[in-house]
Amino acid sequence: MLLGILDVIRGEAKGTKWAQQYAVESTDNEDIRQARAKAFIHLYLKVMFGLTEFAERESFITDGSYDGGIDGYYIDQDTRRIYLIQAKFRNTERNFETKEIEIGELLVMEIYRITGGKTEDEKGEGYNGKIQGLIRRISEIPDIGRYNYHVVILANCKLPAEQLRKLTDGHPATVFNFERSYNEFVFPIVSGTYFKAQEVTIRLDLNNKSAGAKTSYSVGTPDYQCEITVLFVPTLEIARAMDKYRNSLLEYN
Repeated sequence: MLLGILDVIRGEAKGTKWAQQYAVESTDNEDIRQARAKAFIHLYLKVMFGLTEFAERESFITDGSYDGGIDGYYIDQDTRRIYLIQAKFRNTERNFETKEIEIGELLVMEIYRITGGKTEDEKGEGYNGKIQGLIRRISEIPDIGRYNYHVVILANCKLPAEQLRKLTDGHPATVFNFERSYNEFVFPIVSGTYFKAQEVTIRLDLNNKSAGAKTSYSVGTPDYQCEITVLFVPTLEIARAMDKYRNSLLEYN
């Protein structure tokens, strides 16, 4: 079932500049295996952050040569958290459920260099274009000091949390082993309930709206003096929020 979902994601690249990269028309087993590995990161981004468009997800995929050990990322402006992804996809059911990621595969993550703005790896080789894009995006965040880094490991890993922190430059890490992958990635896709935000934050930009878009007035009570502001939100903005957070709103409301 998981392979079927990954192949559907690969199929989304048909007719795009990424068609060959995702082995859309290929029958070569190795090409398909590598494409599924990247599609697995797509699946994570789709389910966890509600990124439904292939091109948008692809912009966060960094897997390739000179990637500094980081296969993907996501910058969540609502929670001020930057996710750095290390993925190790196994193409057979047995390996997917039993094979562990090796410590050496975690040690290759050059987190401190990339988050510190270094454009070259420890050997003096320049990082690939996607990693350069990550470095640029981080540098453009005005309040970067308020952001936290979080490492995501898409692989089986039984290392305790304190040991993982030592391998991820002190940053917290979340492991999605085969069980979590089935429960939190596959089942939500099959049931149509993917992307349930843990925190629902709806930001509305009213800078360019007319003065009549909001009204404020003071209300006095026996105990307090209150300032009440009423916002007149465009229906389109409400529709966008409902579409993005529909599963979370239905579950928690």
